Amino acid sequence: MNFRRIYITLLALIVVGVGCSDGFLEINPQQSVSNEEALLTLQDYEAAITGAYNILSSSNYYGRYFVLVPDVMADDVKQNSQANRAKEYAEYVAFEEHFITENMWATIYSGISAVNAIINAPKPDIAASLDDEYNQLIGEAHALRGQMYFDLVRLYGQHYTYTTDASHLGVPIVLETDEESEPVRNTVAEVYNQVISDLTTSIGLMEPTTRNGNTATLSSWAAKALLARVYLYQEDWPNAEAMADDVIENGPYQLVSNANYVASWSDDFDAESIFEISMTESDNRGSDALGRMYIESGYGDYLPSDDLYSLIPAGDVRQQLFIVDGNLSGDYAPFRLNKYPSTTGLDNTIVIRLSELYLIRAEAAAMQADTNPSKNAIAQSDVTTIRQRGEPGQAPVVATGQALRDEIALERRIELAYEGQRLWDLMRKKQDMVRTQCTSTIPAACSVSYPNDRFVLPIPADEQDANPNIQPNPGY
Repeated sequence: MNFRRIYITLLALIVVGVGCSDGFLEINPQQSVSNEEALLTLQDYEAAITGAYNILSSSNYYGRYFVLVPDVMADDVKQNSQANRAKEYAEYVAFEEHFITENMWATIYSGISAVNAIINAPKPDIAASLDDEYNQLIGEAHALRGQMYFDLVRLYGQHYTYTTDASHLGVPIVLETDEESEPVRNTVAEVYNQVISDLTTSIGLMEPTTRNGNTATLSSWAAKALLARVYLYQEDWPNAEAMADDVIENGPYQLVSNANYVASWSDDFDAESIFEISMTESDNRGSDALGRMYIESGYGDYLPSDDLYSLIPAGDVRQQLFIVDGNLSGDYAPFRLNKYPSTTGLDNTIVIRLSELYLIRAEAAAMQADTNPSKNAIAQSDVTTIRQRGEPGQAPVVATGQALRDEIALERRIELAYEGQRLWDLMRKKQDMVRTQCTSTIPAACSVSYPNDRFVLPIPADEQDANPNIQPNPGY
């Protein structure tokens, strides 16, 4: 593991102040990275966990590229003529030295290093009355580590069912910081086991409400929601359904109304937000924000595909997230995406929200319906709920079997568009990536067949240089 680069990345986030709150800047940087003994009070733990959340806001993580790259590699995005930032990923010609693959790897592992320091630090000498607060912070660290490993394994490893036992290569699991460590890559199955272990542990430690009163920090409900997604990707249908059901039926969330849906994308912490990355005046990405890759007043490198728009029913409120730009012409016309409308990069990045939980429960139930037909009603109701939220006049879904599963997949594509999930949905369903309105300068990028080595990112060159034990991804 190239820990020297990871330390430098984390130190840069701290020292330069990119994405860091005042509380985190007050910590000595070296202590915050590697000295677990420096965590002596609850205030130290709170500051350290704030630093970990701030790493998530980096433009090399949820601030931009972690969400952008899987979408530009899929079929709901077309590349504008002047695109030059994630172009190599959109055109499937990425390489091991590319700054995006190197920076995402280093940034996420720096986050893991930060939460490892929190998890591994000796418990401070605090009053018993503060144990719940301490457990909450340790729980958040476990949940963040689980989420970070889930993100890494999706970027740099093929999906869970790529092999029958998930024995293909994932990413190295590092639970204790060792600057001299040169770990091998764990299997995808092992990484998923670690993710599930961390999220399950966090549920037992965290409170159902967040520390700060909004969903910029984690709660036990958020960990359950994230775990539902992990089980879905693992194709553990009973657990995915059960976890999603718990959040939907018992959690403190409700779907945003049809009337408020579009406005909710300009508002922070709406009623269905379960976990989102806060982008305040002090820690937003500015010109490096995710939304500025789409909007006209930003870089505008990427445009929503006409294909996706055509799938949205007439009158559905979600059509309003596409705006016509008269300056676009030809294959680039007519739409721009308005899901992240802030011109200053202040849009929070959604990690998970309630509508996804409905679609997780729907898919998990539908996948069990062949042997348990009563599950059809659950799946039909859930996909109808999301569809009618978009356009209340839509008829209830009554399909069964593969037709029902297709309806759910369609609704996921519409509802979760441009939230960084489309490529992974194609992969886990073992489907080709086909752009019918393709603006790539490389024709081969218009249709990419499954399975494909290029559906995952290369292991960074500097990691391979620093660690002789790291195995590269095939195809690079």
